[in-house]
Amino acid sequence: MVRKGHQSNQERLESFNRIWESMKELNSPIVVEGKRDVRALRTLGYKGELIELNDGKSVLFTVEILARKLGRQGIFIILTDWDRTGEKLAKKLQKYGESCDLAPNLKIRNAISSLCSKDIFCIEELPTFVNMLKISS
Repeated sequence: MVRKGHQSNQERLESFNRIWESMKELNSPIVVEGKRDVRALRTLGYKGELIELNDGKSVLFTVEILARKLGRQGIFIILTDWDRTGEKLAKKLQKYGESCDLAPNLKIRNAISSLCSKDIFCIEELPTFVNMLKISS
């Protein structure tokens, strides 16, 4: 039985799929924290461009590369973990992105976080989360 105000696993899976499709439709580069996050998104079938932050370069350098590549008002998706470090990185990416006339997208990160933050804390756990929803729905 599902308590009032709580989604069933089937509803959560449908919500995740809607978020996932909107992310793919944006067709914008996604900035993640590291290799495991890249692997997780690839495991889930994401074929678009993924940019790792933990590649030895500064966050500002990464955003400047994006600005050159995307041009003014270019959109990039921020998909960092929802722990303290991920929050700090997301804020830096947003700040630097806006200062470079880009349009950083935090909506997808926020939507995924609100959907699964009670179960998982990082992007690399998304495949496990999705499989759990599929099995239990």
